[in-house]
Amino acid sequence: MEPVRLAVVGGGDNGSKHARLVSSQSGCSLVGICDIDSRCRSVAERFGVPFYQDLEALLDERNPDGAIIVTPAGTHASIAEDCTRAAVDILVEKPIADTLPTAQRIVQSADEAGCQVLVGHQRRHNPLVCEARTIVQDGTLGQLIVVSMLWTLLKPADYYKVDWRCRRPDGGPVLINLVHELDILRFICGEIRQVYAQSASKARGLEVEDSLSITLSFHTGALGSILASDATPSPWSYESASGENPMYFRTTQDCYHFLGSHASLAFPTMELWRYADPAQAGWQHPLEASRRKVARADPLALQLEHFCRVVRREESPVVGGRDAMRSLAVALAVLESVDRNVPIVLD
Repeated sequence: MEPVRLAVVGGGDNGSKHARLVSSQSGCSLVGICDIDSRCRSVAERFGVPFYQDLEALLDERNPDGAIIVTPAGTHASIAEDCTRAAVDILVEKPIADTLPTAQRIVQSADEAGCQVLVGHQRRHNPLVCEARTIVQDGTLGQLIVVSMLWTLLKPADYYKVDWRCRRPDGGPVLINLVHELDILRFICGEIRQVYAQSASKARGLEVEDSLSITLSFHTGALGSILASDATPSPWSYESASGENPMYFRTTQDCYHFLGSHASLAFPTMELWRYADPAQAGWQHPLEASRRKVARADPLALQLEHFCRVVRREESPVVGGRDAMRSLAVALAVLESVDRNVPIVLD
């Protein structure tokens, strides 16, 4: 079987990471890198592929089967439209776009061209997340009552030297980071009905938020909370706790807790707590803990393998454009709630 020919659009840190993965897998080949910044030529040289500053030229000359779009969210729609006009399937980094209308443009252009859209919510490919979803949805916890998430870490000072990260609409942890947390909640717990959020920006003094408190309610009746900050030294974040990204210092702390009527689950240790004797329940009775063993795997690598199968039409996208729009809608509702200081009900 011929390798799937892939181009990477965006030569920054994340684009380089995708290029390295494509180059290392036998099921695909890297055919070019595109970025308007000429300094990214060094990335293409590192992987021995042509560098382009004009996307249409890359699509015409290299004829890729798929393109991985790794640029700021506000640019996704125009890049996706160029790709789908060339009948090229796309893997779009999260969030799918910065607004719902521009996200709809991506979905519509792909539909009209008969192209596939996979959105880079790579955590859905993590075996730990998949196992947590099974535990919540198969009734192991009983009825899900509440879920609590901590996403707290300290971004290095040079992170915010990139201007777009300091400004809306693309910057700030809600659209860059917490859209992952919100997508995981949808994936594991079901659709979110309402959000109410407050934010602060005093720690960094930037236009974008650095800390948030978010409360949520689900269509199932469960409640949820997210406490988030990118300005504090803390071991409690998905990135540090899961070990998914080797760039982060690894901790052994849990960052999510799913609490049900029969049992509770701590993530990512996958520790289940329940009464030793279900007939004797209540705070005076002993609880026992057990752990689910889950084989670890790199979600980004699994996502790339899945994208290759999507391009070959062997599988449908795990996270398609319309699904990703729902996660974007929740993230935008968080920002709207912050601005208006009212709960936002999702349609």
